[in-house]
Amino acid sequence: MRSYAWRGGFVERPGSGGPFSVADSWRHSSGRANGLELHLERFSATAGPLPAGFVDGPLPAGFVDGMLALLGEGDLFPRIALSEGQLLLDVRPAPPPRPTTALTYVAAPDPRTQPFVKGPDFEALRDYRSRYQIEGTDDTVIADPGGAMLEATTGALVMWDGDTLCVPDGTRLPSVTLGQVASRAAELGMRVEPRECRPELAAEHPVWFLNSLHGISPVSEIRVGHDVITPPAHPDAAEWQAWWWGGFR
Repeated sequence: MRSYAWRGGFVERPGSGGPFSVADSWRHSSGRANGLELHLERFSATAGPLPAGFVDGPLPAGFVDGMLALLGEGDLFPRIALSEGQLLLDVRPAPPPRPTTALTYVAAPDPRTQPFVKGPDFEALRDYRSRYQIEGTDDTVIADPGGAMLEATTGALVMWDGDTLCVPDGTRLPSVTLGQVASRAAELGMRVEPRECRPELAAEHPVWFLNSLHGISPVSEIRVGHDVITPPAHPDAAEWQAWWWGGFR
């Protein structure tokens, strides 16, 4: 990993582990990304406008252009963050895409303190996974007090009821990838509805894990204690995955 701080240009620094006031990240493959402008908009909505460049100066044109110059070839998972008033960039290698996702479900207190902002709860979410996640699963569900699934600690969740895309009806991070999927569903004439996405419904309805690192990753199983819920496959999952991976620009 290479880490940088913005000081009118990027300066290399030791790795940044937080705490973060706000952060954002995405897969960046061979100089391309899917929905990068949406990630930058979400970040700027909390962190404030990113620095612009100097028209006549020798420095890069601004934060974004300077960042892109550091994201060359390879499969990367960059993270931008605001920490103690300082803008940071971590250039990290990306893991392989996860074609399916196995989840742990637990009815435990919500660890989030700022659920609408990515970054401040990273440490609490790591502790939550460490405490509850069942070995062999990829992520842990966060549920509301009534037991409905809201999201996982590193991604969004959606459920399908026929041609209706069911979005969790509760407090969750405004996911860029979920927004992309919901927009396409609406464009295709499908219904997009907020609903209580309860784990027991997953036995009869396809569930997808969504984030900008793995794209659309169908949920293969949900572990609830010693029980295993196996959601059915969505018939068009492969086509949706190909659509998302085709969106890198």
